[in-house]
Amino acid sequence: MSDASKARSGIVQGIRWNIVTTVLRRTMSLALLLALASWLSQSDLGLFRTYSLILTMLTIFAVLGMDSNVITMKRHRLLAIHSFAQLGIGFSVIISIVMVFIAQSFGNLYHSKELVILLRCTSIFVVVEALRRLLRSIAQVRLKFKELALAETWNVVFYCSLSFAVIPFYRHVWVYVVAYYLGNLVECLFLAYYLKPIPTLRFKRLFSLKWMGYSTAIIARYKAFLLNVSAIHLLNTYAGNAPILFLGTFVEAASMGQYFFASQLIGVPVVMFTTAVGQVLYPVFAQSERERTITNINTYARLTLALGMPLLMLYAFGLGKLVPGFFGDKWNEAVALLFCLMPFFGSSMLNDPISGIPFVYRKPHYELVWNIVSLTLRIIALWFGLGYGFVVAVLCFSLVSALMNLLFYLMSLILLRASIKDALRQLLMRGLIIAGLGYAFYMAYNTPFALLYGAAIFALYVALLYLFSGQVIRDFMRVVL
Repeated sequence: MSDASKARSGIVQGIRWNIVTTVLRRTMSLALLLALASWLSQSDLGLFRTYSLILTMLTIFAVLGMDSNVITMKRHRLLAIHSFAQLGIGFSVIISIVMVFIAQSFGNLYHSKELVILLRCTSIFVVVEALRRLLRSIAQVRLKFKELALAETWNVVFYCSLSFAVIPFYRHVWVYVVAYYLGNLVECLFLAYYLKPIPTLRFKRLFSLKWMGYSTAIIARYKAFLLNVSAIHLLNTYAGNAPILFLGTFVEAASMGQYFFASQLIGVPVVMFTTAVGQVLYPVFAQSERERTITNINTYARLTLALGMPLLMLYAFGLGKLVPGFFGDKWNEAVALLFCLMPFFGSSMLNDPISGIPFVYRKPHYELVWNIVSLTLRIIALWFGLGYGFVVAVLCFSLVSALMNLLFYLMSLILLRASIKDALRQLLMRGLIIAGLGYAFYMAYNTPFALLYGAAIFALYVALLYLFSGQVIRDFMRVVL
């Protein structure tokens, strides 16, 4: 077997393993989310999401892009891992202490006393998150996709089990927060056990002033890349979650809970798909030739446009009918938000797994500019839409996000010097088909047997796909089987 064939086989096996375990994880997470929707209030879920995003952004400050540096660096990689462990973890400890004192500012910004208490009492979780990023980057560099998938699975099994055992009796959001981040700690322990030994992470070296000098030297050498990556991660996190982080300063926590519930429901298949594929493709892209990378992206785009997005439409169609039946009027606003978020999450399926391309080719400034423009346009969209109501604001955000995701996809192809004409032709053709399928679902939505009609429409679509685009089915079967 040639090296190219081995690489392709490794990619397919990695994606296959990740998809199987991701399905298990997301199914458990979805079951817990549905239970939380009954046990907790809209404000509780909004508080959790705001808290978790603040923690994510503080972790980005601590890590300073060192995880991307480890994955994309071909020389001095072991030294990069050591600098991440020594400085990244050290920064996270400092930030966790500082967070105790700045928690009140976040509480004032988001009008929540509960947020202040959570941030102060759980600031140590910033250290856990930084450690988790370190170990995950090492696993990706070593192409340990099986171990990474198992670690994530144990994470979800732990926090879901703990939540199901405790929250029915103590219905407080802090229980879910603690369970969730203890699950991340379990993932760290699993990876630390299976990735050993890591020569550069010896205890003496971590507290050595001599090695501190090496760490600061590697940071100084790649400071432009690290600063760009950090800025990109911050902007991307804020832009992707602007309905929480921006609108959360204007609207009540209950609306944030509605948005969180809707985004989590519609995001289950999207995150399942993009996470399983993305964490395999990113390190593989970093070690592959340009032609092989283009081939992999074309195959992925074909699968996403022909199967991924239509499946997402079917899933949203079903949710729109089932959620009111399970929860009554409690989450009515979330149903409207589900459909508003379709353009955002649908385009994310195409964009997210290849988002590391600018990093891989050491041109993070391309993505930095894109993120600045994207964030600006999304904030303008939210501000404009809020004048007509919260749901309209989310719809405007979703449409602008979809446009920017498609532009990022084309920008990645430009960096790879791939054919833009072929990509635009595929986007136009598949886009028209998706629009037609969406119209068919829309016509069936208010019929007496809507779920049955929706399933029939999708079955007909798959049959036509098999007849007229057999390559898509073959690609899908090669990944699954």
